[in-house]
This record gives sequence, structure tokens and C-alpha cells, in this order.
Amino acid sequence: MIDLSAHPLVSTDWLADHLTDPDLRIVDARWMGDGTTQERVATGRIPGAVHLDWQRDFGTTIGGIRDLLLPPDDFAKLMSANGIGDETRVVAYAHEDYSGAARLWWALRHYGHNQVAILDGGITRWIAGGQPLTTEIPTYPPAIFTPRVRPEWLATADEIQAAVDAHDPAVRLVDTRPPEQYAGLAVWTPPGSRYLEPGADAIEVGGRTPIRAGHIPGAVHLESSLNLDAQTWMYLPAEELRARAEAAGVTPDQRVITYCGVGISGSLGLFALWLAGYRNVALYDASWEEWATDPSRPVER
Repeated sequence: MIDLSAHPLVSTDWLADHLTDPDLRIVDARWMGDGTTQERVATGRIPGAVHLDWQRDFGTTIGGIRDLLLPPDDFAKLMSANGIGDETRVVAYAHEDYSGAARLWWALRHYGHNQVAILDGGITRWIAGGQPLTTEIPTYPPAIFTPRVRPEWLATADEIQAAVDAHDPAVRLVDTRPPEQYAGLAVWTPPGSRYLEPGADAIEVGGRTPIRAGHIPGAVHLESSLNLDAQTWMYLPAEELRARAEAAGVTPDQRVITYCGVGISGSLGLFALWLAGYRNVALYDASWEEWATDPSRPVER
């Protein structure tokens, strides 16, 4: 039995050989910003996979901040309802460079569940390898999932503010968004980057508090999608991921905090750092959604 805490990235061949393992649950974590998620999933999924949408199923709004991770008890109910318990091994997959699988990996680790891995290359590689799909929606008996919160996996705005104010070299902020968002030319929306009007420094999205453009002062830029091979959508080798991080000034002795628009591509960036051997990592879950709408927080462009 493979220990997924030590092997957080599994191949399509491995998964094909273990589809019927009784202690394994597969999670289809695909999500499309254009609203076509359910249509895509309906055309076929990996046999036995339950579908969990990071935005609809394990995301919530708290204090006006969208797409935050469900609180512990609600998350536990969701896992239980999908047959994921304390002794369950979980393999999550998405497609192309979408980050839902990494989001679930981080969420489970944050809630103390280590037996979770990501399918390398996702459903894109699964299909390319001629593996089977099904339209059947599985059901599983409820399981007992016990959340054991690990606060070190979650960074807060106040923690980040303290590091920014102190110019703390022991903390490294990593912005994983596309370059136009990091540069302050656009902000994240579900369909993609929305560019500012000329001369503007903020944009209204959905009639809410205007979102300022830019990045957290001192944050380095490591776009999450560049952690993947653009042809196969597989993660780059660990040594390449580490070299990429170190070239940006991110070192394993630092506390590394990733963020993005709403904590999704930040999860992929965090997972890539984990593969590279970084262990003191955390996600700023509220991300730019919170920071940029709080006028007391500094923004750099």
C-alpha cells in the first residue's frame, strides 16, 4: 500500500492499477470559469470518481470574502457524504492547468488528512493514455471524517502584514497569478483576467467593493501554470521546480506563503513547492480577494 503522504503525486498507470482499492476515493476536481463545469463532467469522468467543485462544494463566503475554504465541521460533512473518512486515501485530479486538485490537496492537509495525492497530468493525460471514462455517478456510504486543524498551513492577512512591516527575510510571499495581475494591469475574475480602464487602479467586480490592482509589497512572482509542462500538463521534475523557486529568491529555510486571486492557483503554487522539498509553506486563502478590498492594506504596482 503506497503512503500518499510521502508520494503526493501519482501517475495515471498507478491509478489505473488501483481503481478498485476499497480504501481509495477518487475526486474529480475540475472547474471551469465559463460555467461549463457540469457539462464537461457529464461527458465522462474517471471510474469511481466523485465530483467536487472547489467553488460550489468546498468554498464559501465569509464576511464578504468569496471562495474561502469551508469551516472544519462543514468540510467534514462534505467529506463524509462522499465516502471520505479518516482512513481513506484520496487521489484528486483536474485538467490542464486548473488548480482544483491542488486546492483539495491543501484543504485536506490543512484539516489533518495526509493520505492525499494529485494525479499527474490529470484527466488530460488519463484520456491521452487511452484509459477508460464513465458517465456513471458513484455513491458511497458515509464515512467518519475528523478534522484536525493545522493552523500552520493557513496564513492570515495580519500575519502577512506583520512580515511586510518588519521586512522579515524569514518570510517570503509568492504571488502565483498571471503576470498582468501581478503587475497591476488586471484583476482575477472567474472567466480570467479583467483589465483595468486606462488611468484606473481598481475595478468593480459584481457590484462589490472595488478590487485594487497590484500585489502585496515584497511578493515575488512565480506564476502557477509554469510549474507544469505545457504539453503534457504534468508537473516539472522536483529539481526544476526548486531551481525555479530559488531563482526567484525563495529558499527552503523561509516560511513561504503563496497567494493568488482567491487561493486557487496559490494552492497549485504551494503544491509545486512541496514537491520541490519546501516544508514550511502556507496558503493565504483569502488572497487578493481580501487584501485588495481592504483599504488599510498596502498595495504595490
